[in-house]
Amino acid sequence: MKPGAMWPIAIVGVLAITVGANMYLLWETRDPTITAIEPDYYRKAVAWDSTMAQARADVALGWNAEVAFGPLSPQGARLTVTLADSTGEPVNDAAVHIEAINNVDALHHVPGDLDHIEPGRYEGDLPLPRPGLWEVRVTARRDSLLFTQSLRVDVAGGAAR
Repeated sequence: MKPGAMWPIAIVGVLAITVGANMYLLWETRDPTITAIEPDYYRKAVAWDSTMAQARADVALGWNAEVAFGPLSPQGARLTVTLADSTGEPVNDAAVHIEAINNVDALHHVPGDLDHIEPGRYEGDLPLPRPGLWEVRVTARRDSLLFTQSLRVDVAGGAAR
């Protein structure tokens, strides 16, 4: 075989290895839980200016949310949101909605409306499937006021599912 005849074979070999490696990576990423897409992401991207305006309104409003989960059971976990204004006074009579998103399975959002239990405290049971790190998106409405905050909370393990 001539010395120059090895180049075409080497190029075909490198291309075959590249195609094989890409096929392997495609096979390994077939799990849909590792490639999560934000629901309605296009509408949220188009509304970015209003999202930033809401963030400025949240700062001006001065409210703060604290989130805590009770122990995890086969039915889920109890979620408590504490709302306070800029002076530390409880925020009462708000309609509080949350959306919980687990970092391991970001495709499945767990929504919930919370009940006003006592001054500044709102609670509800959520059907959480697993412990771990959760993003909790809090939306609170009172009269014409709207407050949003996103928090990360670690949910401790409890009863096995």
